Amino acid sequence: MYVTSLKLYDEGEWKTRKHSKDKRRIWRKLHLTVDVFTHKAIAVGVSLVSVDDNKVLPILLNPLRRKIQQVSADGAYDTKACNHVLKNKGITLSIPP
Repeated sequence: MYVTSLKLYDEGEWKTRKHSKDKRRIWRKLHLTVDVFTHKAIAVGVSLVSVDDNKVLPILLNPLRRKIQQVSADGAYDTKACNHVLKNKGITLSIPP
């Protein structure tokens, strides 16, 4: 399983950032868990930009009923809290350098 988060921009947001127009915006992050064998999304979450990625990981994993052997994620998930959650579930964490 691969876990990632994305900042979402639409065309207007991109133009605003590029041309430095200062408007009040509320950004959202999309958190995805993807099965690396089937390439299907198995869990999805949306959060505000102010929410750390590592706080979303337990919310994504808890409702899953399938057996997960390994989680690959980026450096945002390399925290003691994430390691603790994954260790309790018997999941190996793989974070590339």
